[in-house]
Amino acid sequence: MQAVAVAGDAPRRAIELKVRPRVCTLSGDDTACNTTVHAQWRSPRNESLCLLIVDRPHIRQCWEDHSAGVYSVEVSFSEDLVVELRDAQADRVLASQAIAVIRQALQLRHKRRPPWNIFY
Repeated sequence: MQAVAVAGDAPRRAIELKVRPRVCTLSGDDTACNTTVHAQWRSPRNESLCLLIVDRPHIRQCWEDHSAGVYSVEVSFSEDLVVELRDAQADRVLASQAIAVIRQALQLRHKRRPPWNIFY
C-alpha cells in the first residue's frame, strides 16, 4: 500500500546538523578529550537558530535569518558531549548530535604457548 501526500500535508524537510568528531577515544592515562568540535548545519529555508553545547551555557553561537551555518570551538570533556541546534525564539531542539567518549581498556595479551619453530 502506498501513501499519497496531499499538497500542504508534506512534512517539512528537517534541518541537517553535522558534528565532528563523532567519537573521542581515551587511552591510557587520558582523563579528558581535548579537541576542536566542528558543527555545520543547513536548512531548506532561512531560520533564526542557536547552536549550543548542553551543560555549557558559555558555548553558544546564534544566527539570524540564515539557511546554513558553521561553528568551531575548542572543548575539553570527559563524558559524552551533546550539541544542539535550537530555535532562537521558542528554544525548541530542532537537531541534536552527541560525541561519544570511549575509554579503551588496557589489553594485556599473554601468549598461550611459545611460537612454532622448526628448529625446536
